[in-house]
Amino acid sequence: MSVWILWCVSVVAFSSLAASMSKHQRDIFTAKVTPQKTRLFQMVGWVILALSAVLMIVWKGASIGLSQWLGTISFAALPVGLTLTYFPKKLAQLNIVVAILSVIFLMISLT
Repeated sequence: MSVWILWCVSVVAFSSLAASMSKHQRDIFTAKVTPQKTRLFQMVGWVILALSAVLMIVWKGASIGLSQWLGTISFAALPVGLTLTYFPKKLAQLNIVVAILSVIFLMISLT
């Protein structure tokens, strides 16, 4: 179950990184994004990815944890990329759905 939670977190991280790129900002947002918000999106995305890597190493060990992390973030980039390609304005809705899924997965894993 930890892999699915990691997938949800990685989707949010990649969405944040995409929102920090000027090319995607024109597609995602209706108003111009300030440089401070751009930097915030970038920092949040990288911090989330780094923390998820560290957590996977702690939970599963270095070899298995990093392997699962790399596989999961590769799979997490797919919905973000497809959303940016076909429905860029729906990226916020994707993050809401993924956040709800992560809460469901977390509740399942705790029981």
